[in-house]
Amino acid sequence: MKSSESLLAAMAVVAVCVIPADIMYTSRFVPRFKELEKQRIVTSNQLATAKIVSENLNHVRDLVYRNMDFAGQKDTVSQESILFDFLTSCVTDLKMRLVSVRPGLPTTQGRVTTNGYDIELEGDFFSFGEFCSKLENSRRVMALTSFEVTQNAKETPVTATTPKSGKGPVVAPISGRRGASIKIHLDTFRVKKG
Repeated sequence: MKSSESLLAAMAVVAVCVIPADIMYTSRFVPRFKELEKQRIVTSNQLATAKIVSENLNHVRDLVYRNMDFAGQKDTVSQESILFDFLTSCVTDLKMRLVSVRPGLPTTQGRVTTNGYDIELEGDFFSFGEFCSKLENSRRVMALTSFEVTQNAKETPVTATTPKSGKGPVVAPISGRRGASIKIHLDTFRVKKG
């Protein structure tokens, strides 16, 4: 028993001596740890900034290629088809209704060809705001040059095709929101490489 008690006492004495020694030894590393943490934060911020810049540059590259006519370039899909696909997907996602799209005559000024479209939508004002956001983030250069929103007195039904059956339209009201009739003029641009 005495040997186990003396072993226990020796271990207690060693622990009491080692703990302060460990604290004194590791305390000199605290400033270095703080410095490393600051460097980690700076590096993380630089990587995040580089990622954002890279995404923006990719977006600009896509804008150039999708909005310029290069010599010998053959579009497999017309620019109007791309715009109509974009409009219908936006309207479907936002549970709005595309009433009409009337293209105007293209105008050319220098190297820039402008195609204007008069578009009529039905939905609510919040969906229209989201629609404008989608226009801003599209891969086409577009300008919403004018819009007119007329508030309806009743809820506006939204028409969408059911994805499973693919049959006829399904009509569902936008619950709790008053509908609006929205008329916009949208210009798209195509630049010839000079």
